[in-house]
Amino acid sequence: MTTASGGGTASEESTASAGSAAAEGSAAAGRTGPEDILATEVFSAIQGEAALVGTRQIFVRLTGCNIRCAYCDQPEALEKVPGPCRIEQTPGRRDWKTVASPLGISTLVALVDDLWGALPHHSISLTGGEPLMQGDRVTELARLLAEAGRPVMLETNGTLLGAFRRTLPWLAYVSMDIKLPSVDAEQVRPETQRRFLTAAVESGVTTWAKVVIGPSTDLDEFDRAVDMVASVAAESAGAPMGSPAVGLPSGGIPSAGSPGAMPEIFLQPVTPFAAVASAPTPTQVLELHERALRRYPWVRVVPQTHKHIGQL
Repeated sequence: MTTASGGGTASEESTASAGSAAAEGSAAAGRTGPEDILATEVFSAIQGEAALVGTRQIFVRLTGCNIRCAYCDQPEALEKVPGPCRIEQTPGRRDWKTVASPLGISTLVALVDDLWGALPHHSISLTGGEPLMQGDRVTELARLLAEAGRPVMLETNGTLLGAFRRTLPWLAYVSMDIKLPSVDAEQVRPETQRRFLTAAVESGVTTWAKVVIGPSTDLDEFDRAVDMVASVAAESAGAPMGSPAVGLPSGGIPSAGSPGAMPEIFLQPVTPFAAVASAPTPTQVLELHERALRRYPWVRVVPQTHKHIGQL
């Protein structure tokens, strides 16, 4: 786990104050400048999903998304428009202050630094919405955070490859959703997601795939998603799918947080929300897990644990 000590410097505090004032003025005028970024919240919390579950992260939630998943639990982050942004002032205390979004990118970095300096954190989660909707702005945000020694995790729907390639050099982790139309009620092209996953894996950045499963998961869609990950992993390893190069090693399954690990798949049972009324049954989860394991050995089931323990 990465640790940090000490708080923000006086110059950082000055930058934050000046940046906040500039961001408020920009939002009030209804404009987003090239050094501004749209966000809805910044806070410290326990990561509840996939490979880094249980770690403490600073979450930077950016606005705008190019798809509309049926179960989306962040509707306020869907539209790429100015609005309020709540900022946690003390890690985990939910002592919010509200500022206007867009914010200056340097201002946002200073706000993250304040939280990072007050408590050791594992990494920064850039989430949304879909962070890559903001193109070069999210690339610049990731660069500034990485150059300050903050490991950056990108949570993404795996569809915007151009912005992703520009941002990749500054990422430590990629958490990519693989979308199933029978669960998401969207029609994301599998080939688009394959190219995205290939770019992530070939870059050497620690990458995993998250597949949300529901009570009506289409089995053909599910199989194709698992096979896609297995195929990309095999190509990256330079070996045919199913060979020992991508099979279960004698020492067990490597952690997705380990350098050089093949991409794991995390099956996430859908949490009922919005248009989604029910989760898959325990039997369905077991059967889908078994089905995936017979096609690719590195598959885990991790629900949204943060919701089970009353976290954001």
